[in-house]
Order: sequence, then C-alpha cells, then structure tokens
Amino acid sequence: MNAFNQDETVQNEGLAGRIDDAENGQVAERTNTQRLDNGIWLSGNRTGSHAVKQGAASETGELLLGGIYRTRWIAWTVIAAGWICSIAATVLRGGAVEWFLAAVLSGIIITSGLAPVIAAAGLTAVRSLTRQETGEGGQVEVQLTLKRSYCVPLVWVALRDETVNESSIAKRGISFRTVFGSLLRKESTIRYTLRKLYRGRHPYSHVSVTVGDWLGLTAIHKRIESRAEFVVLPGLPQTGDIGLGDRRGDADAGSPESRLAGAAPDARGAAGREEIIAAVRAAGIGPDSRPYREGDSLRHLDWRSAAKGRGLYTRIHSLEQPNITFIAIDSAVSAYDLDDRLFDACVGWAALAVKQAAALGSAVTLLTAEGMTVTEQSACGEMRGGTSAMLRRMALLRADGKGSMAGSLVKDGYTLTRGGTILVFTADWRGGRNWGELAGYAAEQGCRQELFIVTRNSVPSFAMREQQKWLEAGGVKVTWLYVPPGMSELPYAEEGGDAHEYA
Repeated sequence: MNAFNQDETVQNEGLAGRIDDAENGQVAERTNTQRLDNGIWLSGNRTGSHAVKQGAASETGELLLGGIYRTRWIAWTVIAAGWICSIAATVLRGGAVEWFLAAVLSGIIITSGLAPVIAAAGLTAVRSLTRQETGEGGQVEVQLTLKRSYCVPLVWVALRDETVNESSIAKRGISFRTVFGSLLRKESTIRYTLRKLYRGRHPYSHVSVTVGDWLGLTAIHKRIESRAEFVVLPGLPQTGDIGLGDRRGDADAGSPESRLAGAAPDARGAAGREEIIAAVRAAGIGPDSRPYREGDSLRHLDWRSAAKGRGLYTRIHSLEQPNITFIAIDSAVSAYDLDDRLFDACVGWAALAVKQAAALGSAVTLLTAEGMTVTEQSACGEMRGGTSAMLRRMALLRADGKGSMAGSLVKDGYTLTRGGTILVFTADWRGGRNWGELAGYAAEQGCRQELFIVTRNSVPSFAMREQQKWLEAGGVKVTWLYVPPGMSELPYAEEGGDAHEYA
C-alpha cells in the first residue's frame, strides 16, 4: 500500500469532513451548561477549545457555593457598631430603649453569629452507594448522612456533593445541591440518584457543607472528607439486547422513561451490531493455507499454488484453527478531537465485541496503547474470571494517547497467535498509513484485520468513502459505526430514590 500518498490525497478532501466531525461532536456538549432545578445542580464542562483544566470543575463549584452563601461582613460591622453603642448607652443612661436595643442586637449576635459556628463544629459525613459498578447509561443511588455534635435550632444547612469522571478528558462532574433546615436532631440523611451515567471511574472526595443563620448574615463553609467511588462499565444505551441488563440491574428497566415510552428503533445501530457479531463469529478462520513446513502431509499440499509458481503451501481447515479474538481500542487523543462521547461510543462498541466473543467461548485479548489484557479459555470452554476484569479496564481508558496504536503494537512487537482476528475500534478514519502498517504486521503473523470506525456523521463523506476504498483494496475490511442517539443525553442528579420517581 502506498500509504503516504493515500494519506496525502485524503488530507485536503477530508478537510470539510473534519470540520463537520468537530461541529457534530460538539452538539451534545453545547447544551451541557450549568443549571439549577429543584435543588439539583449539574455542572457541565465543554470540550474542545473550551476544555476545562483538570480539577477546575470542583474549584468552580466551590467558588459558586461560596458566592451564593457568604458572610455579610458589612452588615456585621453595622450590627457590631450598634451593639457597642447600645451597651455604652445602657451604661450611661440605662433607659428602657437602650436596654431593648442592646437585648435585640445581643439576640441577633447569638442566633446569627454563634449558632452557625456551634452547629458547624464537629460535623461528619458518611456516604454509602447502592452499587459499586453499573453500565453505561445506568444509575447509582447515593445516601449521605450528616452528623453533628450539637443540636442547634434556627440554622440551615446547604450541602453540595460532587463526583468527577476521571476517565473523561474534560473532567466532567455531576453535582447535587440541596438546602434543608436543621431540626432538633443530630443526624440528617439525604438520598439522591445519579442517572444516565457516562463510562468511567467516578470518585467522591469530600462534601461541601455550608451552615447559615435565619437572617442570612453568616455562612460557615466546611469541607468534610468522605471518600467513595463507583465505576460505569462501557456499553451502549438501551443495552438490554446486548447483555448489560445483568450489570445494570432492573433499575433502568423500571424507570418511568422505559415504562411510559418505548425506545425508538435504531436501524444503523442494529446493522453495526450484526457486523460485529459476524466479525466475532468469523474469528479463528484465518487464512486457507500457510507456507509448507517440514513434516506436513503431502495430501494437504496446495498443488494449484505450486503449479502457478507461488511455492509450496499447506492447506488448513478452519476447524484446526483456535478461536482467538484480539480487540484493539485506539486511545490516541488525535483520533477523537477531545470528544469524550465519541471515545465512549468506540469503547462501547468494543465492549459488545468482547461480550460476543466471550459468549462464543473465544479467548479474548484486549490490545491498547498501555499493553494487553488476556482472558484465557479453560478446557471446558468456560472463561476464567469472565470478562468483568477486562470491562473494568476498558471503563478506565482515557483518550489521551500520544502515538498511534498501530505504531506502538508494531514497535513493541506483540506476538499474535496465528489464525486470530484483530478487530480494531477507532474514530481515526484519516489514519490510513497506520492501519495499513497494522494490517501488514497482522498478515505476517497469519492474522486478519477488520477496522470499525466510529463517526458522528450520519452519512460517510466523500473523503471517508475514498479512504474506505483504499483500505479495502489492501485487504482491510472497513465498517462504519455510529454514535447511538442515547449517548446525547446528559447525566443528572435527582433527589430521592426509585420510591420517589412519581412524587
């Protein structure tokens, strides 16, 4: 393959398609703005040129919380000056008016100044999660219990809890905010549910609590350490038909959205699933012949190839080949243009291939820029440990690779099992040279390669079709996959659990 000329040819033709990809990739992010609705706060960060630095989501929330609730120092200056004057007037004159003014200002200082300070002393938080793992688009219920050392009335408590997706380049965070009155009890329990979750690792570090008074003069801010985390495994939305229902549980199946309205049919998604299933089923067939080795039976020689001057080859049958599938996920940052959801869709399609291969009893090897993960097959055909460890590793992947995956595999010299199939999942449709090198490397080791390219375009552009023709001319089958419509939905926090859905 003349890879260098091919990449140079599609570079100019793909300029318009690249702009379309970037614009389409930002459609879901443009609506991901900050909103406050019924005490629920969702902090969204744009990608691309508006990408937020690491850790900036949490800092922005802290500044926002401090900006809404803050101590009114000017008012306290006036109150303090009035209280001093009233005390002085009481000592000098001792009239009823002076005593009344001193008593009122003293009451304000005690209830609005000392009460929040006492109520904020000794605050602790205990967080519990209903599950440690869920699937793409799933939900997790969170229970947060605040404990106080003293029961102080006439104060209110504002709470902000946030989890940040560490597998996201933009460090996307979901925040929950609520305000409640502190009654005469030492414990207060808040429950909320995170829905439509994105793939990745979601840790909790601390809880931001603000204790204020009934006049709004004082706000005591505290950060209470309470660590926890959950992992959202990769997959596709509405995953009941691809085997994620057991991981997500019956919570999504019983949600109001799924009960009241059926899911719209996705013809392109169904076609993509069929292509992946067919590719996994064909894994292990390998080439029909291999070079002759000493000791091979003469009955299996390919005499036609020998008669044509191609040398001696031994015919092999598909049943003799081990059923081995290599799942390769491209995590190069240049392949996704900082579009986290495009990368999530790519990993979700790869997760489908992993599950289908495991269901067929194949030995699956996950290839990434960081190395490989293998699930071995026992003699009885059962997978050792299942695919949970592999899916968990896929959940932690980030699109932050610097080099090309094809170059790293060739450079490190990964040994591929002859007769296997490499299924490559990527969004880099312009990297013809890289995929050509990988296809040549796989062919040298007796493996075949199929390329699955995920795109936001509803129809492949002219440059994309030309690239497909060039790759298929070199023996690489190309299949276009699409970002499922369900991935455009934003995650959000909802107060209460499943029992409060219709409240």
